[in-house]
Amino acid sequence: MKELVIIGAGMAGVTAAQEARQLHSKEDLSITIITKETPPSYTRPQLTELLAGTIRENDVIFRDENWFKERDIQLIYPAQATGIDVLEQKVYYTFQGSQKECPYHALILATGANAFAPIVPDATSPAADTVFSLRTLEDVHKIRQHLAMKRRKAAVLGGGLLGLEAALALKSTGVEEVHVLEASGYLLNRQLNRTASEMLRLYLERQEGLDIHTGVHLDTNELKSRSVEEVLRPICKDGVETLLYSMGVRSRIHLAKEAGLACGKGIIINEETATSNPWIFAAGDCAEFQGITWAIIPSALEQGKKAAEFACWHLFTEGQQSKPEAYQQTIPRTTITIGRREAVSTGKAVLSVEEENSGLWKNHELGSPLKRGQPKDGDLYVNLVENVETGRIVGALSFGPRGSSVPWFSKLQQMMGKSWQEIESSGLGGVR
Repeated sequence: MKELVIIGAGMAGVTAAQEARQLHSKEDLSITIITKETPPSYTRPQLTELLAGTIRENDVIFRDENWFKERDIQLIYPAQATGIDVLEQKVYYTFQGSQKECPYHALILATGANAFAPIVPDATSPAADTVFSLRTLEDVHKIRQHLAMKRRKAAVLGGGLLGLEAALALKSTGVEEVHVLEASGYLLNRQLNRTASEMLRLYLERQEGLDIHTGVHLDTNELKSRSVEEVLRPICKDGVETLLYSMGVRSRIHLAKEAGLACGKGIIINEETATSNPWIFAAGDCAEFQGITWAIIPSALEQGKKAAEFACWHLFTEGQQSKPEAYQQTIPRTTITIGRREAVSTGKAVLSVEEENSGLWKNHELGSPLKRGQPKDGDLYVNLVENVETGRIVGALSFGPRGSSVPWFSKLQQMMGKSWQEIESSGLGGVR
């Protein structure tokens, strides 16, 4: 019998286990998952909803214990993987206070990522117990416990998608005043252009009651010796009781590094999702392919499936009719929902400042609400990006109330590759 070991029970790890079991029965393949989480498998993207109180803790469970038992997948938790012996092909871990080992024929690393926290104040700092991240169920519990006594004013450092969701969640819990601090010149500068971002900012301030600050560069080192209220006073005035980091994630690669595997920002994988060791694979937030660590659900699902396929193909080469298709770079379709607003984009939808000034690209705004004055609650905004050299549309973005923007996706797809003149004459450019 072959032994497949998976470290991590997030979406990548569980998807890998599910695919491996579909490929081989328990008589041929033993599958073991080692994870430090309790509960072992839950969906992190829903943690902001849990914090907001719109869902219950059971709703974030991805796979319960019965799911693993029904598929004869051994689940070891809460257990901390501490090392990998690549020569002896063993994983070392601590479980119930004891050091244990687990042999493998193939290993899949789905170790995920940690929230980036530049400074975590220690117990001697005036900022102790007032600075948080939101990445785990334990984080949700800590924040809720803190907010039970401190609901006057909070700040979120980071105006990305998760930061804005976290800010809305804090507002939903009853925090009276919530500030969002973003380093760049406008919100979601990788997903939205300036016009759509300004519409989003106006919505968040008017309808959701958030205070948005852009161009903020906070020296978090000050939190070593000063309180959150003191550090944020120049931006948010007095009374800030809570600071929540939302500054992206960093792949968990320490196990792979210590085992001598090639790492960059993540654990480097090839088109077979194999690491620099042919019997060790990686998938999800910890994996880096062609220089990119996506840390998004589509890549976790795609890489998890491919890791299982290739691990099993190498373990059972003689029984396989054909080699699995190679993993191709994940190409996400961007769909963003924040509160009662949503955006969809395709192709080269957002230009950098340098690209906007190069003269090589041209924006076509369809009925821009900001040009007419203050946007109304039901306004829809659409922007097309034209390659000036070819005269063809290479990117499109729509932004509006929830439910109004997504139906535009198929229409945006039709616009791709057409000329602006074709779009105008065909009526595709019409915006209600």
